[in-house]
Amino acid sequence: MDQKQTHWEHFFRDDSSNMLEDALPYLPPTLKKSAALYIKLHELQNIMEDFDDEDTLSACGLDQNNASLEMMLTAMRMRAPKETSKQIDQILQMMKMAKMYQSYQDFLQANPNANASPGNSSADSDMMAKLMPLFMSQSQPEKQEAANAPNSDLLNQINQILKK
Repeated sequence: MDQKQTHWEHFFRDDSSNMLEDALPYLPPTLKKSAALYIKLHELQNIMEDFDDEDTLSACGLDQNNASLEMMLTAMRMRAPKETSKQIDQILQMMKMAKMYQSYQDFLQANPNANASPGNSSADSDMMAKLMPLFMSQSQPEKQEAANAPNSDLLNQINQILKK
């Protein structure tokens, strides 16, 4: 088939379904639809029987209650077309930057003496200018691809403004 089988799908499939799926292109046109429906119905039957089984859920990785939006986007990115994948990368980068900024804010709240002049906005921009390269390096693991990204000019301009 065209779609790559995910790591957990094989728990709800058996060898006969996989072999029948491999045979689909070679079946007469009148049997293809029936065989494809049989494969999916058999898979649905297995899901209904095994989905509530703790061992199966654990083996599939479907028992994770701590799944996050970041994990979901990363999983979706693997199957996304190239353009959508780039957009998901940008979202993930923004999420990482937001987390880092929140950590910075938490640090400042926990250590009020860390910011020498809390009312001085130039001190904040100096701190941001120093932290921006760190943000950029952590949010762009593939620097060569990021340089070709449509928003790279905007990010470079923001970085230059913060350095002034």
